[in-house]
Amino acid sequence: TINPTSDSVDQYNVTALANGATIGAPTGTPINGQKLIIRIKDNGTARVLTWDTSSGAYRAIGTILPTTTTISITTYVGCIYNAADSYWDVIAVAQQS
Repeated sequence: TINPTSDSVDQYNVTALANGATIGAPTGTPINGQKLIIRIKDNGTARVLTWDTSSGAYRAIGTILPTTTTISITTYVGCIYNAADSYWDVIAVAQQS
């Protein structure tokens, strides 16, 4: 399980991902409107991604959470913390072309 640390980073980098992974709720105490970018790249083999979607974790808004990596391609997931609903709203997913 990968748990970004929202108190100390604005971008959490996952490089050379060698196994499928669960992206867990960020640790720390986020503030309303705080931004977090998650950057993911596998190790040359596509990997399954599972997202924690419980309260305090991730919720897709106008996009779809990626369920797998693309071989050797960087994926960015952009999130904003919504304190009213206690979710990291995922508002953008982008991959290198």
